[in-house]
Amino acid sequence: MDDLDDITGGDEKRGQALRQVLDQLARSNNPLLREMATAVQDGQLNLRQAAASNTYGVELTAPFHTFWTAYQEMTPKERDDLATPS
Repeated sequence: MDDLDDITGGDEKRGQALRQVLDQLARSNNPLLREMATAVQDGQLNLRQAAASNTYGVELTAPFHTFWTAYQEMTPKERDDLATPS
């Protein structure tokens, strides 16, 4: 999963958060997201390829927009809390 480090700019907290999201997606009720997350985790597909693909991109776009809208409305403290593992 070396492209995850590239995507997160080497930031350990972001990398860990992204890996946790992939773990959650690998257990998702959505079969396409499960397939994509497992392929990324197994190194068969990188996250950029998945996001750009017609197959997985649509499945990733809607939840990402929901997250991004909520994230942008968060205070800096809320963003830090979100990035800090419990």
